[in-house]
Amino acid sequence: MELLALALAPGIAIMWFIYSKDRFDREPLKALVKSFFLGMLATLPAILLQLAGSYLLKWIMPASGWTYFILFAFGVVALTEELSKFAMLRLYAYPRIFFNEPFDGIIYGVMVAMGFATLENISYVMTGGIGTAFARMFLSVPAHATFGVLMGYYVGLAKFTHNAQSDFYIIRGLLLAILFHGLFDLFLFVQGDPGITKQIPGGFLIGSAILSYLVAVKLSWQAIKMHQSISKNSFISKDNPVT
Repeated sequence: MELLALALAPGIAIMWFIYSKDRFDREPLKALVKSFFLGMLATLPAILLQLAGSYLLKWIMPASGWTYFILFAFGVVALTEELSKFAMLRLYAYPRIFFNEPFDGIIYGVMVAMGFATLENISYVMTGGIGTAFARMFLSVPAHATFGVLMGYYVGLAKFTHNAQSDFYIIRGLLLAILFHGLFDLFLFVQGDPGITKQIPGGFLIGSAILSYLVAVKLSWQAIKMHQSISKNSFISKDNPVT
């Protein structure tokens, strides 16, 4: 039970934090819960695609070296996971009437991401124990949240851009999430390759992963502040008093 609580805690904390930032038009609880469970469901297609992608990649080349790990991190892991999460966001929340301001892209993007990350986290923590729980609490789960914010920011813009720019925003958000997800995973994955770690110290690789994560955090915070500003201006324009 202690491990389960540790596995659930970071996702719950992050969802509450993001929900608290939605100050002007709170989302219905039912929609938030559905998005969370759809994020959990998104792990299924991601796993199936990753199994197929891993098999194909290992058939094409040896499972070692920078080329292999770049293709694995970006093309097999980041692409399949972010595409699966995006599909749940696009198919459920995006077309609904309660998705009525750009900030909602961030809200629902994070809810889906936390559903995905929480189920994934339970699996890792139950296998790896308390050490894994604390490492993922401060890195992997929040990293998924930043990917959700970055994707959701542009999905929110796309929803209220009624021209060809809408598709551009969606693609940009998806690619940005894949980019930072792939960078974060890449520097962690290559630590398992003796040929790479012989040339590059493990501390440098971990530091690079953390650096990419911190850049994603900074961009995510900027995205939150920008969409909050849009929400506030929209709220004021409706002659609602701001307290």
